[in-house]
Amino acid sequence: MSNEKYYQRFLENNPHPRKLKYYSAVNGSTDLQLSEQRLVNFSSNDYLGLSKHPLLIQRSREYAEKWGVGSSSSRLVTGNYDFYNELEDNLAKALHKPAALILGSGYQTNISVLEALLDPVVLGAEPLVFCDRYCHNSLLNMTRHLGRLHRFPHQDLVFLEKLLQKHQDLSQPKFIIVESLYSMDGDKTDFPALIRLAKKYQAMLYVDDAHAVGVYGESGWGIAPEFADDIDIIMGTFSKGLGSFGGYIGCSEVLKDYLINKCRGLIYSTALSPAVLGAIAGGMEILPELGQERIELLKKAEDVREFFYKNNLNIGNSDSHIIPWVIGDADLTLRISQRLEALGVLGITIRPPTVPVGMSRIRFCLSVLHGEKEIGYLKECINVACYCGG
Repeated sequence: MSNEKYYQRFLENNPHPRKLKYYSAVNGSTDLQLSEQRLVNFSSNDYLGLSKHPLLIQRSREYAEKWGVGSSSSRLVTGNYDFYNELEDNLAKALHKPAALILGSGYQTNISVLEALLDPVVLGAEPLVFCDRYCHNSLLNMTRHLGRLHRFPHQDLVFLEKLLQKHQDLSQPKFIIVESLYSMDGDKTDFPALIRLAKKYQAMLYVDDAHAVGVYGESGWGIAPEFADDIDIIMGTFSKGLGSFGGYIGCSEVLKDYLINKCRGLIYSTALSPAVLGAIAGGMEILPELGQERIELLKKAEDVREFFYKNNLNIGNSDSHIIPWVIGDADLTLRISQRLEALGVLGITIRPPTVPVGMSRIRFCLSVLHGEKEIGYLKECINVACYCGG
């Protein structure tokens, strides 16, 4: 118990320690209940509203009734039920990749897959890793410990090329790691330019497509599948636009076989529950049919972005359904977020260390379930919060 003093010191030195809030769901809407207050939720990643979709709920029940509520072991023991084969075959086709592999959470997927890919013993040398500075923590966390990490300024491909040129004569394996749609900024990667660099400097390209899945692509499978022939590894999740839980990888047959034998997140973790896999199956089944919903969502996002522009409110380079209101000062951002909550709008504060100092923001995520009434109320509340100065 004596070591607790170190953790207590950390909490005391944290100006805004986070605390868990406990919400109740309001059926059939994006709303949440916090104590006695009903909140319009603009912080969810449930972009298509599939977490409440009847088909996903039905498939989840069907799988649970047949297979139970738990898988009981890892996939390499007895948790690899036969339906995995069909799910992964269909997933590979959707991603336009030869093979696919379903794992645990998105965070675990990135951590464990990158650990396996960047193993210096397997590669025969310490790899050189080039990663966008705004990549998700799950991408950065593993690269900090494996390989020589070079972080380039966000979306600055000119700077990235200078780094690649500097190291082009080294024989060490090279990896470029990016997101297709950045979760804190809502901006998209220039894939044609990035792919040109990866080919020119013979770097393996790893793309986290998590926040684009469901919203982009002809069949809703994200941005990366459009460039699948030139992307070595496509990572995505079922837990955002697809409404359920779990991560996945789209890759070659060789990489899939390698990950099955090397990826500790797969080898040593209990497989996803059949109920979750049923929801995944339902999401995969319905996703191609939601083209109109994707169009509607992006129209709503364009409308909200235009509101911010007209009111001279900083949303950076967002060009998607993720719209960060960049306020800057962490204390002011927190006060404005609290003011919005008091008015009945849930917009979660994002502050350091998740974003750089001076770049605190309230990140709004739109869902197709947000109607004109909810979006209109969001605009009203933002105007009030601005007028009150938080």
